[in-house]
Amino acid sequence: MRADLHNKVVGLRAADLRAIFLPYILANTGVLIVIGFGGSGLENSGVQLALAAFVVLGSLWVLLWTDGCIADIAAGAKDMDEELANSHLGRNYAKAPFPAFRAINAATLILIALAEVLAIY
Repeated sequence: MRADLHNKVVGLRAADLRAIFLPYILANTGVLIVIGFGGSGLENSGVQLALAAFVVLGSLWVLLWTDGCIADIAAGAKDMDEELANSHLGRNYAKAPFPAFRAINAATLILIALAEVLAIY
């Protein structure tokens, strides 16, 4: 892969990864506000189901989004040209523990969703 194309693709996937964080944080903040201040409205099973579905499906969407971004960024480590691969940055990039990043990402998102669903019910 050409170096300019490689850098652009990896940069775009990194931007995609950063782009999801603010909406995810705002959505979770909204859920926590509803849980904290929802009062008797949260006693309705329909409201609980809607909120739980939002949490689970939203978290699944974010998990797929972020995992795909991390996987693409990891693949970029295998597509480096020789000059980049032999640089200090390239060697550091190639040895980054991307499987651990993906596992930590998945565990974090799943645990946040689980905590919110447990708080709803």
